[in-house]
Amino acid sequence: MKSKIKYLIWNCVLVILAMTVMQGYFIYNTFMLKQKQAQASVRVELIKMEDKININALRSELIRHMDQLTKTDQREKINDAVLLKTAEISKRIKDYISHNPVLSEYNTAYCVTVKYAKLTSSASAPPLIIKGKTWFGNGKELENPQIIHDMTSHVDGETSAFVKEFTTQSNFSINDWQRKIFGQMLGLLLFSVFVFCLLIFLFYFSIRSLIKQKKIADIQTDFINNITHEFNTPLATLGVAIRTIQEQAGPDENIAVDHAVHIAHRQHRRLKKLIDQVIIHASGPEDIVLKKEKTEMPAFLSQIVTDFQTVYPSIPLDITVGERKAELYIDPFHLTTAINNMLDNAVKYGARQINISDKVMENKYILTIEDNGIGIAGKDQEKIFDKFYRIEKGDIHNTKGLGLGLYYTKEIISAHEGEITVSSLSSKGSIFTIYLPLS
Repeated sequence: MKSKIKYLIWNCVLVILAMTVMQGYFIYNTFMLKQKQAQASVRVELIKMEDKININALRSELIRHMDQLTKTDQREKINDAVLLKTAEISKRIKDYISHNPVLSEYNTAYCVTVKYAKLTSSASAPPLIIKGKTWFGNGKELENPQIIHDMTSHVDGETSAFVKEFTTQSNFSINDWQRKIFGQMLGLLLFSVFVFCLLIFLFYFSIRSLIKQKKIADIQTDFINNITHEFNTPLATLGVAIRTIQEQAGPDENIAVDHAVHIAHRQHRRLKKLIDQVIIHASGPEDIVLKKEKTEMPAFLSQIVTDFQTVYPSIPLDITVGERKAELYIDPFHLTTAINNMLDNAVKYGARQINISDKVMENKYILTIEDNGIGIAGKDQEKIFDKFYRIEKGDIHNTKGLGLGLYYTKEIISAHEGEITVSSLSSKGSIFTIYLPLS
């Protein structure tokens, strides 16, 4: 059992680790997916903004302005030409972004730069190059910028055109995007942590309960072993007393006394075997060892009836034997105990009349025990053979017992390669049927 618990603990640890890796993987994928979704949403809104401000018209205006400066040989002003309407456009951009719910939510930074411009006034003069010059934006610094698009114009061959190449690039970034996306995922993260903690707690609680049950089972086994050992002393004394009475009894002794001594001797042997059986079954029903012998069932049942009526003289017990006298290979001790369990239960639960009948049908021996007790509800019939199960209804729970009788009965019958069924209605009594193989 200890090795099984260790194996279970290690498996639980592995499951928790696997769940942690999977959960982390899914959260990471969700995080990256939300980042891409945010970037896609911002990109779409910025393209709409560029269409609204007509960025193509602004580019054309800037190109014409730079062309005019080059044509009039005002090269010293060309570098500043990029600042044409910069403040005005930037203000429009800033207002647009601040009032757009998507762009403002993601703290968007936007900037358009003149990536490359080549201007020449004549074939002999060296060209003027402008690179990486900021044109306009919303004034926020770009963090990990993303390109919206590059816009290139080639104007070679145009009349009076001095701007040979002109390329602008619009970029954006979502500043502090990790914090924003973590905020969006906060509910998912908290739920994941809760589920993960709940899983760990359930594993811990299950393992702790299993260890606790193991300790209780060990205590129970030790208790059973100790108490049955203590029972052996008075039983041995009782056995000596019975043998003494039998040895000293003369031929003229009272027949009733002789009969009572005979019953006491038989019950003493049975009680001794029961105690030995308790010791064996402290470890479980798998330790049942049957000692089968050929048994005539009518005589076997008759002895059970005699013992029962000695204990319960006020309860009528009728027996009906089938026409075919059956002989079975059974363990008389174990099967006697199993049948007595059912008879004792019938008395405990209100039976005032019990009928036993048997018959042989299709190579099976069928034994039926019927009583007129309080009966068994349908919802309980599937559970009465479970270990430690007891019906609790009204004052039924006041009856003595641990819920092991019918469990043991089923185990014994199963060990005989048979089966047991029950048919009952509340307040109408119960019918237990045992099927045993003939061979």
